[in-house]
Amino acid sequence: MSRLPVWERLRAPDRRPLKVAAVERRTFDVLRVVDGDLRDVDGATVFDAWTDADGYVLRAAVLDDVTVTPYEVRAAELEIEDGDGRLEALLAGSGVVATLGELEHLACACRGVAADAVYRAVSNGWETVDQLKRATRVAFGVCQGRRCVPWLAARLELAADDPRAQVTPRPPLVPVPASVLAAFVPEEPAL
Repeated sequence: MSRLPVWERLRAPDRRPLKVAAVERRTFDVLRVVDGDLRDVDGATVFDAWTDADGYVLRAAVLDDVTVTPYEVRAAELEIEDGDGRLEALLAGSGVVATLGELEHLACACRGVAADAVYRAVSNGWETVDQLKRATRVAFGVCQGRRCVPWLAARLELAADDPRAQVTPRPPLVPVPASVLAAFVPEEPAL
C-alpha cells in the first residue's frame, strides 16, 4: 500500500466536509513517531507538538473516510524515526529540515511559483530560503516547503544544515482543517 505524503493525510479524498469526533487523550511513557505518524495511536498524523514539565505533548489526527479523530497525546519520552526534521525543529525551536527533491520549471508546484521568479528574487539580493519564501510565496503550499525548500537551498548554494537554508518551523506541521483544530477548544460551561 502506498502512503500518502504527510501533507495529504488529513484531507477527504473527494473534498467532502469532515466530521470531527471528540478529542481522545492518551498518555505514554515512551512514544514513537514514525514518518510523522503515531503508530501506537491508530496511525494518527502529528500536526503540533510542544514540551511541558512532564515531557511532550503532541496533537495528531487520523482520518477514516470523512471522520477525523483528533488526539492529544502526552509522553515522558519521544522517539522520532524517518522524519523530515520538522518535528524535531519545532520542539527545539530551530534545526535542520531537509528532504530530497528537484523541480523543473516550477520552484513551488503547490503554489505555482515559477523558477524564474525565484531567480529574479535572488538577483534582487534575497540570500536565504526564508527571505525567498516571503518574497516569492514559495513554500507556503500544502507541502509546506517539503518539495521546494531543498531546491531553493541548492540554488543558493547552501548546505542542508546551514541555518540560511531553513524555514522557521511553525505548527501545524501538516495542513489541518479548522474543524479539527476547533475540537481542541475547551467548551464553555453552561450558565
